Amino acid sequence: MGEDLQLKRVVELLRALGVRGVLRLERQDPQYHAVCRVLQHNGEETAARLAMLNALVSYRLSGKGEEHWGYFGRYFSRRVYDVCAEFLRYVETSPYLRLGVEARKRRVQKACGYLPDLEDLGNVPDRLAALLGADRNQKTLVFTIKILNYVYMCSRGVDRPLPFDIPIPVDYRVAHLTWCAGLIDIPPHEAMRRYREVQEVWNTISREAGIPPLHIDTVLWLAGRAVLYGENIHNIPTEIISAFQWRQECRRLSKRRGETSEERSAS
Repeated sequence: MGEDLQLKRVVELLRALGVRGVLRLERQDPQYHAVCRVLQHNGEETAARLAMLNALVSYRLSGKGEEHWGYFGRYFSRRVYDVCAEFLRYVETSPYLRLGVEARKRRVQKACGYLPDLEDLGNVPDRLAALLGADRNQKTLVFTIKILNYVYMCSRGVDRPLPFDIPIPVDYRVAHLTWCAGLIDIPPHEAMRRYREVQEVWNTISREAGIPPLHIDTVLWLAGRAVLYGENIHNIPTEIISAFQWRQECRRLSKRRGETSEERSAS
């Protein structure tokens, strides 16, 4: 019963925010700003390939996601001539990708020659899944679609809602906020492994709220900074933050969490 009531509460809050409201929030997203910075110094194709590769290695980070993407934006705020070679050097030097460097490099080598079609992102998850030998619904693969849409939005100067059939990426923040909101009884670290169950919850909310799952991810990611670290730097409405602090334990989370590695899910 509690989960049903919380689901309705979250649906109502998201429905009130609406797709337009979420797209406005996306312009505040540090990931969006990082992508735009890279785009300023490179053409759309190069920026799309770089952003795609960074999304694909955005797991088990040694720091907050905002810091990781900020570093990416600064590192590639120059002209890039060889995407594969230069991105491999970036993986070797980034302080946020210290864990499993060789595995990340192998992933980059499999995908770095691929140029995603920004006009039709619906086919990209299947193509990446084939290149990487991975599940198309894995966190980094669906997250890549969100990031590529940021490239499109920044390059074309337009807002573009994404399809409803691409699920939410279940990372550290999404797993914790889904649990904190009382939408699941699965502990967060287990929820990251059972990501399809979490995705089903958000697919239901997405349909009822009328907002595609990848755009809901933006709300969770920005609100997660306030809920998990006590830092509402993105001016997320207090009623949304409150909805994700339904469990009493989530009201007591301290900023100490922000000092540890954030992403602990599988790729």
